[in-house]
Amino acid sequence: MKAILVLTSTNPFYEEELKSLCEACHIEVVDVVIQKLEKINPATYIGKGKIEEIKLKLQDEMVIFDNELTPLQVKNLTDLLETEVTDRTDLILRIFDERAKTKEAKLQVEIARDQYLLPRLVGMQEHMSHQQGGSGFRGSGEKQIELDRRIIARKLARSRKELAEIVKQRQVQRQRRKNNQIPVIALVGYTNSGKSTLLNTLCQDKQKKVFEKDMLFATLETSTRHIKMKNHDCLLTDTVGFIERLPHHLIQAFRSTLEEVKEADLFLHVVDTSFEDYQMQVDTTNEVLKSLGVENTPMIYVYNKIDLNKYAYIQPQSPYVFISAKYKRGFDLLEDEISHLLFKDYEVFELSIPYSQGEDFKYLHQHCYVKEIEYLEKSIYLKIEARRQEIKNYLHYCLKH
Repeated sequence: MKAILVLTSTNPFYEEELKSLCEACHIEVVDVVIQKLEKINPATYIGKGKIEEIKLKLQDEMVIFDNELTPLQVKNLTDLLETEVTDRTDLILRIFDERAKTKEAKLQVEIARDQYLLPRLVGMQEHMSHQQGGSGFRGSGEKQIELDRRIIARKLARSRKELAEIVKQRQVQRQRRKNNQIPVIALVGYTNSGKSTLLNTLCQDKQKKVFEKDMLFATLETSTRHIKMKNHDCLLTDTVGFIERLPHHLIQAFRSTLEEVKEADLFLHVVDTSFEDYQMQVDTTNEVLKSLGVENTPMIYVYNKIDLNKYAYIQPQSPYVFISAKYKRGFDLLEDEISHLLFKDYEVFELSIPYSQGEDFKYLHQHCYVKEIEYLEKSIYLKIEARRQEIKNYLHYCLKH
């Protein structure tokens, strides 16, 4: 499949990102047309002259716009150009549709797709009604659109109900994690910044690696893995990547997946330093986090892909580390920074627990980092690292020095 791209901005980033979206959809870009617009044409988005220019270039390619088109604009442009016309939002939905593997991800994509289609059908119905002069009588085309609209609305309600059940199960899982008092670290960042590679590098269990590839939206599902950080148990969660101008209905549809970040004790904001305008990607991610109400969660900026950085100077936001997830560079500094933020209020306690208090020993052994253990004649000696608040009911076992 081949395509001609239409953009209304001269910013090279928008062109490169649209090309990347096309590549992810297995579409070959053969040409790019840029139209500087003072005013959007409500009927065709771009002007007549530019439409004629595109028509002369066309052979058998489709035409893809960087901006979201209205149903009327798609119909008019399709009629005038006599080829398939679509937009950036549709490309993103196609990618999500192809990458969705779990039941939850598939439902979320279905909901996003139906939310994208529904107003378009309503728009087309209104357009046909105006064409008929608002006579009150419906033509066969208008009746079919109304039928399709009802089918999609029913399907949307069904999908939302199924998704709600899955969300309920996830909430139970999250509560269980909370009860275990294991810190949760969430990987956030722009799509293709290297979050999945970082998770796989930090995860010791090679059987539990997640899919990673140098492409947009390689990860749609939330993956959580158990890791050790300076001998402390942690849960590390990978999340769906963000993108600039992410369609609103996609954020809404994937809200249940993004809910995972609300439970995090710490964010690792992964930044692709090989990309020239990395700050725009940082700002985009922070805006999405703000919309989720989690902008105050502690965060470490993880400037990744330093092995690919061609721009030499990076102006980091604090606290930060520079790493290469692929080549495991900078990981000692990353662990130090995580430990400083997550475990700064941990203390070392020495306890003597009588053998008769087996349940107390079991709890402390399971929930604390045990530095030392010794079985004495009348009691068990434990040297642990923990938050004072978490072991307040066991402080009477502490040895006095």
